[in-house]
Amino acid sequence: MAEPWETTVTAFAMTRRDRKWLMIRHERLGVTRWELPGGHVERGETLEEAAARETAEETGVAIEVGRLVATCVHEWHERRRRKLVCFFDATAASSDVPRVPADEPHVLEAAWVDPFALDTVSPFIVPLIKQQLVGWPNAPISFVMTHRINGDGLWEPAPVVAEA
Repeated sequence: MAEPWETTVTAFAMTRRDRKWLMIRHERLGVTRWELPGGHVERGETLEEAAARETAEETGVAIEVGRLVATCVHEWHERRRRKLVCFFDATAASSDVPRVPADEPHVLEAAWVDPFALDTVSPFIVPLIKQQLVGWPNAPISFVMTHRINGDGLWEPAPVVAEA
């Protein structure tokens, strides 16, 4: 009998101010990249509450969560892990300066940054950056990700390309 899949739900906030996004520089699986703040939804918590809580924990900035802008199904077949990743539009609820929390050792930096000027972003936010260029549709966008071993022998997220 095959090992059962572990399935989790995560929520992230895309908080924008002018051309800058509230982002964190994060180390994960040996790779450091910029990504949106967010994380696992806790028992009894809504997706929106999780996005707001995780953003506050990882950046020190309180936000107001808006509409769902994207969903991603992320499957890591080799580890039999699956995540439903939900991305929400958000606005900063204050003018607090982002800060690196003491209890988040993998968060190396929190800042308002221009995502178009970054060279090391998480593959999970590439579809969001591309969508920003053409404008957001009324309905959420959807995409699928998996994991592959890169040229350095490290696991990293990779988009699943739909076959024609």
